[in-house]
Amino acid sequence: QRSVAVAGNTESSALISMIERAARDPNVDIDKMERLFLMHERVEQRAAKTSYLAAFSRLQSILPAAIRAGTGHNSKKYARYEDIVEALRPVLAANGFSLSHRVNTAGERITVTGILGHEGGHSEETQFSAPPDTSGNKTQIHAIASTISYGKRYVSLTLTGIATEGEDDDARKATAGASITDDQAEEIKAA
Repeated sequence: QRSVAVAGNTESSALISMIERAARDPNVDIDKMERLFLMHERVEQRAAKTSYLAAFSRLQSILPAAIRAGTGHNSKKYARYEDIVEALRPVLAANGFSLSHRVNTAGERITVTGILGHEGGHSEETQFSAPPDTSGNKTQIHAIASTISYGKRYVSLTLTGIATEGEDDDARKATAGASITDDQAEEIKAA
């Protein structure tokens, strides 16, 4: 990754030098200057994305699982937003990442946007949109807060790829009674 960063810095420095020389020339075309600035911006963006992807790859290899400490419908366990943040915060900070959210409550839907940023300047976003959660005996404000909390949890999980641990029997229910044959097992091993 260091060689990629050095190559990006070298390319960026060369472009800055070219822009400086062009700026000193009174005959240089303004359109040409604008194209040089745009080229420099693209080089910077590419270097930032490369840095982000390298750091994200390292991050994913050390992400802990978030504990499912919340209890929801039918007594099912789930990872609350605070459980996810507690698991993520130290590894995000140690690897130059930040996680933030924007909330838009326009109309009948609530949209939560999650932003995973990196110190190198690149960020990725994803959104969750739903109506207020009116299940149970919620007041209007609690219905909105519930949807926001749900959205923040799921965009955080999606952006980082963090897993949750604890009681999870969905896979067992989905495959109840199902098994694979010896031939299928051999195909899986071969693949």
